[in-house]
Amino acid sequence: MHPLFGRSGYGQTAASVLLVAQLGFTPALLAQEQAPPAAAPEAPPAGPAQPAETPPAATPAVPDTPPAEPQQAPTEPAAPAEPQVLVAEVRVVASKGKLGDTLEGRVYNAIRTRPGQTTTRTQLQQDINAVFATGYFADVKATPEDTPLGVRVTFDVSPNPTLEAVSTEGSTLLPEAVVQETFKNQVGQTLNFGELQRGVKSLEEWYAERGYVLAKVADVQSTPDGKVKLTVTEGIIEDIRVKGNTRTRDFIVTREVALKPGGVFNRNAIQRDLQRVYALNIFKDVGLDLGQGQDPQKVVVNIKVEEKSTGSIAAGAGVNSAYGFFGTLSLQESNLGGNNQKIGLDVQGGGQILLFNLSFTDPWIAGDPNRTSLSTNIFNRQAFSYVFNGGGVGVLNPRTGFVETPRENRLGLGVIFGRPLNNEWRASAGARFETVQLRDFLGRRYTTDNLGNPLTISGTDTDRLFFLQGALVRDTRDNPNTPRSGSVLRGSLDQSVGVLGDVFFTRPTVSYSQFIPMDILPWGQGKQVLAFNSSVGTVFGALPPYEAFTLGGGNSVRGFFEGNLGTGRSYMINSVEFRAPVFDPVGAALFVDYGTTLGSQAAVLGAPAIVRGKIGAGLGFGIGLRVQSPLGPLRIDFAANTAGLPSQVHFGLGEKF
Repeated sequence: MHPLFGRSGYGQTAASVLLVAQLGFTPALLAQEQAPPAAAPEAPPAGPAQPAETPPAATPAVPDTPPAEPQQAPTEPAAPAEPQVLVAEVRVVASKGKLGDTLEGRVYNAIRTRPGQTTTRTQLQQDINAVFATGYFADVKATPEDTPLGVRVTFDVSPNPTLEAVSTEGSTLLPEAVVQETFKNQVGQTLNFGELQRGVKSLEEWYAERGYVLAKVADVQSTPDGKVKLTVTEGIIEDIRVKGNTRTRDFIVTREVALKPGGVFNRNAIQRDLQRVYALNIFKDVGLDLGQGQDPQKVVVNIKVEEKSTGSIAAGAGVNSAYGFFGTLSLQESNLGGNNQKIGLDVQGGGQILLFNLSFTDPWIAGDPNRTSLSTNIFNRQAFSYVFNGGGVGVLNPRTGFVETPRENRLGLGVIFGRPLNNEWRASAGARFETVQLRDFLGRRYTTDNLGNPLTISGTDTDRLFFLQGALVRDTRDNPNTPRSGSVLRGSLDQSVGVLGDVFFTRPTVSYSQFIPMDILPWGQGKQVLAFNSSVGTVFGALPPYEAFTLGGGNSVRGFFEGNLGTGRSYMINSVEFRAPVFDPVGAALFVDYGTTLGSQAAVLGAPAIVRGKIGAGLGFGIGLRVQSPLGPLRIDFAANTAGLPSQVHFGLGEKF
């Protein structure tokens, strides 16, 4: 066996010596080629040329005093012209292998030496190189012989064998069919190094197109019977290491990497892996470098991370007419113990109320192969009920004598487990238990509004709800924060059961968003998008009025105040937006929203929407600004409506959909 793409095995050195020795040149000419030239004589003198009457000095005389002007160094004499000889005959023979007419013709076409013309040693060496460059010969020699009419030059070539088969060694990903398809036109023909090399390059391109950028054909060998073996190194991963992490544990990073030791390095896969690592949101920067393994044919993947601060604390205090003096405290840590676990505590307290939310999230339970996540929280929340707002109907505060919108107070706990099903689908399931009370700002509980309409379903001042929950999501967006293509399909089901609770009802909802890239404006090319969203939902069973769907607001139908468009047992909202950048980091959006309760307002206990004069269907439209921030897009929407109600300005974090 011999290497194919080097020239060391082709006999060029021997051919060069042979040229000098046999081109009819004298040994003196050979000495002249190898030694510095003399000053002028036709025959090599014993030393530098001197005048005839003066014998040569052994050493140059040194003057007593230095010359007034520095003398220039002697100029190198020009090399004599290379000797030329007349070519009487050019022959092509093959002392090894079979030389057919086709190959013989390729040799004659490659060389420039012709009968009746002169040639030189350099020209013959160039001819040898040219014959090698055809790719069909394993060895080439040029032998000159003196004849009465001039020099006869014989090119002795060793043709490559007929290519019988091509096989690979070390390849685990390259299909045999691809190898055979690549070389099918070469098999059965005289082996050509150039064509073989192009085939090798084609195989390497096959790897690169699929992301295997470290794969290469490391060695090519052939046998005298025409069999070629390609030794492939695919870029096997020897180890995956994490650098730069001072708090985060290594496995938090490495478990996000789908590539594993023993697998083949893939550029596309590692890019997705690094995106997942960055999405953990505990690193400022994530990078990659590659090193050689202990086995030179393997690679060590080094994932370089720069950690960022993951803890925060905030506190505040104030006074308002509802609660008097109150204070707030927020504690957050998003990399608890270096395990990427998140814990948070938010507290608001005063003389009238104590609200809190204690939450814990583990996005990937350690040791679970299915990437199962856990989220749990204990809460006591209070907010205005947008089911019961507007129309001058609410709860009568005996202290002030005014009717006010009741507040929903929810005390409870919940737990949710989730896991990805594949690259696009994710499922979640969990449970939640809570007690619900309708209160005024002083904390008094109510069962009916000021018109006697029920506020709770149990008839008491406290309802108890126990939910079993499930959701399924399919996400194909190119970017979750600023999508330009793809879609999102969400389906959810809340099942309220009588165990531990007062009511039994089922609430399914479905939402679908589609993102279409556009380039209709002369600026922001490649970042414009047309987005659509449609969502529907309904409730079966005994529905507490505060659990009804509300329409209107920044995350519903813009142009209407929160909950002022309608409250129903069923709903549908359709939205369309055109989003485009203005200047970094500001973007703009044009939008239209349409929502309807599908005629279900009267089916809600106490008909709160009808009592308060909500129209139940309407269209809003407007323009918005988007400002990119580390927290996501900050959203400001200026919206009007077709119902003649006051226009609204809506603020939010993140896109509406």
